[in-house]
Amino acid sequence: MNSFVLIIVAFLFSFFIAYGILIGFYTIGWYLLKQPARSKRKPVSRVSVLIPARNEEANIAACLKDLMHQDFPSELIEIIVINDHSEDDTLEKISEVVTDYPDRQIQVVQLRGKSGKKAAITQAISTASGQLILTTDADCRLPEGWISSMVNHYEQSDSKMISGPVVFHQENSLFKKFQSLEFLSLIASGAGSISIKAPIMCNGANLAYEKKAFEAVSGYASDAGFVSGDDVFLLLKIKKQYGSDSVHFLKDKNAIVKTHAKQNLKEFLQQRIRWISKSRAYTNLAIVQASLIIYLFNYMLFATALLGIWFPDLLMFALIFLIAKIIIDFPILLGISSFAKKQKLLWFYLALQIIYVIYVSLIGFAGNFLGFNWKGRKVK
Repeated sequence: MNSFVLIIVAFLFSFFIAYGILIGFYTIGWYLLKQPARSKRKPVSRVSVLIPARNEEANIAACLKDLMHQDFPSELIEIIVINDHSEDDTLEKISEVVTDYPDRQIQVVQLRGKSGKKAAITQAISTASGQLILTTDADCRLPEGWISSMVNHYEQSDSKMISGPVVFHQENSLFKKFQSLEFLSLIASGAGSISIKAPIMCNGANLAYEKKAFEAVSGYASDAGFVSGDDVFLLLKIKKQYGSDSVHFLKDKNAIVKTHAKQNLKEFLQQRIRWISKSRAYTNLAIVQASLIIYLFNYMLFATALLGIWFPDLLMFALIFLIAKIIIDFPILLGISSFAKKQKLLWFYLALQIIYVIYVSLIGFAGNFLGFNWKGRKVK
């Protein structure tokens, strides 16, 4: 075995140790999370549900109707839909729901001036009357216990922000099943990181935070230049302002929000490039370290396998470390797939592991240099 092979293996081993420790902590964090007890007291917190919407004629009505059937006092719910310059019949679909439910507090706000999700949320919060802000996306489906579960945890804790579980549904193709399983790993890692007091991610499709906390950290004022990151940037600011104990993950099956996987590879890659594009603005040590460890280990694993074409000894090491990765990643995926009742997706686990190594290696690079399309808009 020559010196070059030894150097490559040494690098791979070093990143593997770091990766194993990181995923190990997230796994422990996930299993330490418990479903909160349900309070017998009547809720008292007024809630403002914010739904930014752009070209969502196919989805917005179903989302709003889910909100009409929440097991939470309707007099404590304010719904604000922010129309982000839609070019389809989104407004007409919203109007139909408003007409059908004249006694409900539904506001439709036209986004002024700027565009994008951050601008939409910022404008809505300026007029929101609720002390607790809940955000979701127009293409999401919400269980009837969503608001009550979030408020129940809020009123029993000292949380300033609550991250909730999000899963894909209607995975009617192999490609969507792969996406669903990979997305579960992201949600579980985010939950685990919050549990161990080192939060790195959350999802704006299921998020709650105090209006006062949003205002105290100046909202998105310092990161308005990034299209993505309305959830993660706010999480990091609230953590910095109030401490890690102020950010919670709600591991409650009654709070699971459902959304759709992307229809094709192009849409999927555009979404992930958009997500990664915000990483250039990260300054938080925990998220920078986690991002680098995950990317560099997967990249080294991929590079080692490629170099095995010229240095056959490396192929054996690439296989050994891939098997080790499969073993390390499995417990947290088993945990969240059981929680979300998606254990059948684990049949695709081994294939996903191979695809994931290649995908992360390539998309991690592309996300920092390529532009993307979002909601019909080109972003550089």
